[in-house]
Amino acid sequence: MHGFGVYHFGNGHHYEGAWHEGRRQGLGMYTFRNGDTQSGHWQNGVHNVSSAQDNLPGLSSAINQSKVLNAVQEARQASERVVSMAKVEERVNSTVAAANKAANAARVAAVKAVQYRMHHDNTDDFLMQSV
Repeated sequence: MHGFGVYHFGNGHHYEGAWHEGRRQGLGMYTFRNGDTQSGHWQNGVHNVSSAQDNLPGLSSAINQSKVLNAVQEARQASERVVSMAKVEERVNSTVAAANKAANAARVAAVKAVQYRMHHDNTDDFLMQSV
């Protein structure tokens, strides 16, 4: 996994946040099955408390957690927009495919009409020559 994501562990815990090459990396929030959370900066899958405090000097842990929650929520909203865009793209592709199918059917009908007309013109010419 790479980018933003949510992983539900078999023990009931889950992590929501940034990933890099399958490891928790960057801002994220780990939620234990009892509801307790651990949020902040992660480095190579490990919660890095000192790194989070060094990067945000002078902030209390509550403000730091608020910043992490905001970052996670923004990433979640961005991922939802991407999913929404993918659904729109699927509908566009479906509509284009239907339009192409209709255009091909119209081409086939036009070719058949021309062939029918040519056949009847040739038959009329043959009948006129026979008389």
